[in-house]
Amino acid sequence: MVGFAAGGLTDGLPRLLSQPLGEILGQSVVVENRAGAAGSIATAHVAGAKPDGYTLLASGVGNIVVLPHTTTMSINPVTDLEHITMTGEGDQIVSIHPAVPAKTFQEFVALSKEKPGTLFYGSAGVGGNMHLYLEYLRSLSGADIDAVQYKGGSDLMPDFLANRVQMSLNAPPVVEGYIKDGKLRPVLIFGRERNPKMPDVPTVRELGMPELEAASNWFGLHAPKGTPEPIIRKINAAVVEALQRPEVQEGLRTMSVRAVGDSPESFRARIEKDYVDFGEVAKSANMLAK
Repeated sequence: MVGFAAGGLTDGLPRLLSQPLGEILGQSVVVENRAGAAGSIATAHVAGAKPDGYTLLASGVGNIVVLPHTTTMSINPVTDLEHITMTGEGDQIVSIHPAVPAKTFQEFVALSKEKPGTLFYGSAGVGGNMHLYLEYLRSLSGADIDAVQYKGGSDLMPDFLANRVQMSLNAPPVVEGYIKDGKLRPVLIFGRERNPKMPDVPTVRELGMPELEAASNWFGLHAPKGTPEPIIRKINAAVVEALQRPEVQEGLRTMSVRAVGDSPESFRARIEKDYVDFGEVAKSANMLAK
């Protein structure tokens, strides 16, 4: 189960894994999209499914550790799911419209302070991880910018390219083509290393905001609470094996996603830490669900 429409990274990664997983497990692996409510519909569906290993959730970071703080959910993904493995992790890029008279992120922040109320960032949904991450960036950098919310990335991008919003945060595959064509200007990497395709763009740590390194785009696989441990271990081993296949590695490179394939214990620890950390961010940004 994927909580988002087909075409995005949260959908693309499980589709990339489905065939090799099917071969390894000796069963058909079907990806079903149940989009809506920023992924919480599919998350709640899987949490309520029979814990037999046949219904799994392919998640993005937002619907596991962000939405529980920023929206009202019927379940808590942290405690109401078994966490099998983080399948992949990718960096994100802050870019600005080239019509903005700023060449760097520092210049963009300075401009926002010089001309308050004139610069805006676009976010694909209230309370999602993009919204939270950009609010975190605004808080740490002191940028004087306001949010414009969209229903999704497909609604956001046309306005961004038309300079109706001046800044956004996206996964590399979403913006690389526009950057190459000069339609967007990259200014900051949410990640631990510079992007080899954009070697001149600094990371958040280089600009004095190491806290944002944790604001990555990670993806995972989860099962209903109570799924027997032998089933969890079997699926975990199959995913780890599938992630090593050359065709999967090549697909991940295309998506600008790094394969992870960690243990259930490691993944659970990361989820618990991110849940606490992003809860503090949501509180400081006044984004906690009422």
